[in-house]
Amino acid sequence: MAYARTYDGPGFAADLTALFRHQLTACAVQPGELCVAVTDTAWMPAYGVACTSAAEALGADTMQATLGWNRAPEGRELAALCGAADLIVYMTSHTLHYRPEIAEALARGARVLCCMEPPHGLDRLRFDPDVRTKAIAGARLLDAASQIHITSPAGTDLKMDKTGRRGLANYGVADTAGHLDFWGLGAVQAAQLEGTTEGLLVLGVGDSVFQLGRFIEAPVHIRFDAGRITSIEGGLDAFLIREALQAAGDDGAWNAGHIAWGVDPRARWTQPITQTPDTGGGGSDIESFAGTVQVQLGSNDDVAFQGRNRSRAHLGLCLRGASLSLDGALAVVDGKFDLTTA
Repeated sequence: MAYARTYDGPGFAADLTALFRHQLTACAVQPGELCVAVTDTAWMPAYGVACTSAAEALGADTMQATLGWNRAPEGRELAALCGAADLIVYMTSHTLHYRPEIAEALARGARVLCCMEPPHGLDRLRFDPDVRTKAIAGARLLDAASQIHITSPAGTDLKMDKTGRRGLANYGVADTAGHLDFWGLGAVQAAQLEGTTEGLLVLGVGDSVFQLGRFIEAPVHIRFDAGRITSIEGGLDAFLIREALQAAGDDGAWNAGHIAWGVDPRARWTQPITQTPDTGGGGSDIESFAGTVQVQLGSNDDVAFQGRNRSRAHLGLCLRGASLSLDGALAVVDGKFDLTTA
């Protein structure tokens, strides 16, 4: 039984503006800067209105662009939007963080914020300075490390190399020159070197494949050899993971992409299956959940990770209660990241 209406109407746009103002203030929006809001024809109109209204209230110049929902923008279109922007906020299912035009904007010092969660997620996971502190501390550890080792009570024993790959701090705001972030995400991430992931990943009961809105009901055993999946064994969940990778239709889907761990105590593990006024969401909650360790399959060639594996697949396998060590030193212990070790 539905218990509330979906978010809609002019009154909601006004309320949402205050939330955007909180987030854009944390993005260090300054008077005279140009804030470009990018949405699409299928996206909730209130997002773009709230974003530009908030930016204008902070003294920024604004522009809103609406893309077609079923056609990715041409290069010249996106280059025109990004060419002079100081802050780009995109609220569209188009994966603009894979586009060279966004990379060029970041290289010249623009900031980029992706905003794809439903409103209740944006509100609950609004910018918090403690999440920023934890993410930056973890990213420093990850950036300095080369070898990553993940274990779990379910039987995971997985090793990989990230030599030369950046440790990334995600805390939900684009507050420094050249920084790209995702509103609602509180995590530490890096792309492992292609071909280096070796060992066994075991998804235990209650672990998550959040893109499928799926919590594991029976153990799934995934074997990696030279960075590539060689077997996926288990029941229904193993079948669904295989199907999702096969549906991508490319060879890169079966490669390890990146790893991450979450740092936000406000994130809710059950969000993907919780009934809410607006359907969808939950991706940021699972990725951000404090201490969750993620091993992602598929693409890692976006402008932040800068990996070399290209695929239509991007499937995050998230473990609770796992441990992660960097060059032999524990960073996440039994699903807990302790700032005192950072």
